[in-house]
Amino acid sequence: MAEIILENTPDHSQDHRDRNAVLKAMAGFGIVLTFIVVAAGAYTRLADAGLGCPDWPGCYGKLVPSGVSGYEGSGEYDSGKAWREMIHRYLAGFLGVGIFGLALYSLRTCNGFRSLELALVPLVVFQSILGMFTVTLLLKPLVVSLHLMGGLTILCVLWWSLLRDLDLKGSVIKKSGLLKRVGWLAFSALVVQIFLGGWTSTNYAALACTDFPTCHGSLMPPIHFREAFTLWRGLGINYEYGVLDSATRTTIHYVHRFWALVTVILAATFLVSSVLFGDRRLKISSSFVFVAISVQVGLGISNVLYGLPLGVAVAHNGGAAVLTLAMLTHLYLIVLKRPRNES
Repeated sequence: MAEIILENTPDHSQDHRDRNAVLKAMAGFGIVLTFIVVAAGAYTRLADAGLGCPDWPGCYGKLVPSGVSGYEGSGEYDSGKAWREMIHRYLAGFLGVGIFGLALYSLRTCNGFRSLELALVPLVVFQSILGMFTVTLLLKPLVVSLHLMGGLTILCVLWWSLLRDLDLKGSVIKKSGLLKRVGWLAFSALVVQIFLGGWTSTNYAALACTDFPTCHGSLMPPIHFREAFTLWRGLGINYEYGVLDSATRTTIHYVHRFWALVTVILAATFLVSSVLFGDRRLKISSSFVFVAISVQVGLGISNVLYGLPLGVAVAHNGGAAVLTLAMLTHLYLIVLKRPRNES
């Protein structure tokens, strides 16, 4: 009789494993697709196709680019730019559907409140609104930069969700409190640096300095900080190809360079501390972060020295995403205290 009861008892642990496997697969697929969307957005912007379609969500009033017939708006139709813009939108729409599916599945099948998956829903909605305003506000730098940050935020939330479901054990760390503080400081500096990169790109300041490590032959060019970081300049201005003068663009470029140095110093301090006070896993993780930083710095310098080649510029954007995930993984190993199934 006891054997019959045992046989008929539902295997809740197996159900939990099955749900986790599905969630991990969905999150993994979302991460890959989000990365592709972020890279496609960078390519669209850097190929000057951000206004390839002057309306939203369609393109000259159509869901598939096919010319300007029947469209009352102004603008010269460029088939290549229109298709680049719409492919980015198609991919983003597919990602949005997938994230809604992930949130719905986690809500219906998991016991307890999974805040990360549910937080993705308003993030995706807000990101789509920013995408619309990117077009309708004519590539306003603040909106485009926030659109970039929104894409990376979605990527980070998906990545953190996947790390959580992998049930990793925390690392053995000496002086963990100090390491956490240094780590979050370095990560915050990285976030600021990525925003500055977006601000540099959207203000067409990437080539404001064409030499390195100097800028126009000087280690400290004239700075026009107030004009360079005026976030809002009113409505009705077309920001394609930029509206700022050369001196202001130089300031933006130089600040991006300077903060890159600050970020590298903080990240190096974090990585050295991890090697000194962490276990073997943290040492391995530190090496991955170091490689990501080195590649990213190399891509940034190459953009300056070789005149912003499209492939290198897109890779620099993708490198920012990879570095963010590497840093986030490193932080996760530090802040995690024990496996989730022991909590």
